[in-house]
Amino acid sequence: MATAPVKATPDDLTRAAIKSFDNCRDARLRELMQAFVAHLHQFAREVKLTEEEWRELIRTLTATGHITDERRQEFILWSDTTGLSMLVDALSHDYPEGATESTVLGPFYVPGAPLREYGETMVDESEKEGAGVPALVHGRVLSLDGTPIANAELDVWQNGADMLYAVQRPEAPEDHLRGRYKTREDGGFAFVAVRPVAYPIPDDGPVGRMLSATGRHPWRPAHSHMIVRAPGHRTVATHIFDAESEYLTSDAVFAVKPSLLRNFRERSADDPERPPGIEGDWVSLESDIILAPGEPGSEIVDPGRTH
Repeated sequence: MATAPVKATPDDLTRAAIKSFDNCRDARLRELMQAFVAHLHQFAREVKLTEEEWRELIRTLTATGHITDERRQEFILWSDTTGLSMLVDALSHDYPEGATESTVLGPFYVPGAPLREYGETMVDESEKEGAGVPALVHGRVLSLDGTPIANAELDVWQNGADMLYAVQRPEAPEDHLRGRYKTREDGGFAFVAVRPVAYPIPDDGPVGRMLSATGRHPWRPAHSHMIVRAPGHRTVATHIFDAESEYLTSDAVFAVKPSLLRNFRERSADDPERPPGIEGDWVSLESDIILAPGEPGSEIVDPGRTH
């Protein structure tokens, strides 16, 4: 009598999918793929994923690919808004106590910003109506033991009062609100920017639809970005958050750290410390950057970015 075939189970399928990577010669790639498949299959089991939900997932991934181009990286928005970007940051950058903390790089970093002089403005649209409140940002870059670091580089970028970064506006000057600054012998740095404002991440695509469907907002609190590099010290990508901003406790990408909150000081037009080129009321911010000792590491660039 013929034996009835043994019915394959979901566990059999998972084991086969994991085993299919056994011959991968790259040990790390093998580990990553087998763990990914194991967790992916476990997720489907846990939520009892339906065929329609699976099809919707495929449609969403397809739409994510279609909207991604040289100016927009929707896959990184998925990573940011699910907290994965900040989790990878936390796992990768265990800075010692007292060092400036890192945070997510964000989707608008553009390598190759112009090298500017101490105190120089990076506002290339200062004459434009509504350009923003001028802001003098200054401080020192120091080692963990308090020693000033000369010739450290601060690679700075931010959004304007219109809530947009220059890379989001094809008509904007390429170097608007971007610049690299070197520290002096005493570790001092200074630059003129504008006071940042809160802004929404791009929410007209698949990520925005997810946020809306799940009752979340797309807003980020006001902040400026910088990458700080110096020989003999670990590179840090970090933010300066305006302590008076909205959304500090509900950042859409989970990037706020209490140690990175700073208070802008409001200044009047007749303030004797007003920097050259600034007219009207302005603000100032003093903030030191503390670097941990170590190797600077490789250049920080997000995957998929061509800018």
